[in-house]
Amino acid sequence: MIKTLKSNISRSIIGLIASCALLPQVAAHKYFFGLTDVSWNAHTGNIEVVHQYTLHDVELAIGRFFNTPFRIDQPDAERKVKEWLNARFSMTSSDGEPIALDWVGLEADFQNLWLYQEKSHSKTEFCNWEITNRVMLSTYPAQVNTVNVKGDDITRGITLNEQRDTKKINCGK
Repeated sequence: MIKTLKSNISRSIIGLIASCALLPQVAAHKYFFGLTDVSWNAHTGNIEVVHQYTLHDVELAIGRFFNTPFRIDQPDAERKVKEWLNARFSMTSSDGEPIALDWVGLEADFQNLWLYQEKSHSKTEFCNWEITNRVMLSTYPAQVNTVNVKGDDITRGITLNEQRDTKKINCGK
């Protein structure tokens, strides 16, 4: 009886040690994606852009961008995030005019980061607008960025990656 109990405890300890050895492999994900929502808000008269990414991926990417370690809780973090995002995400209207987005702010929890931008703009359906999203692509070549665009009469989604980081919104009837 005691021999069996010792054997079971030994197996449990070995199993626990083996599980702990695998934790870094389980914690390190092998997929990289970002989600961006672009919409026109009738109540504010603004185009609103919300980006969502995995926090530790962004911290690594921004650290590489500035060639210095980066954490979201450092004093100059918001300035660095804004500069990094502006260098990687852009929109151009159907008449070829760049849309200079204003920075609203960011939110983070232990896992995700949300970035907010907006621009005062007349009502638009986003047809033939060009969107470029290079966020994370230089750090993670397997990164996939999905951009959902919503106007009053249309909802479109585009997928951008290292092979194609720019696309026009097709509103074909």
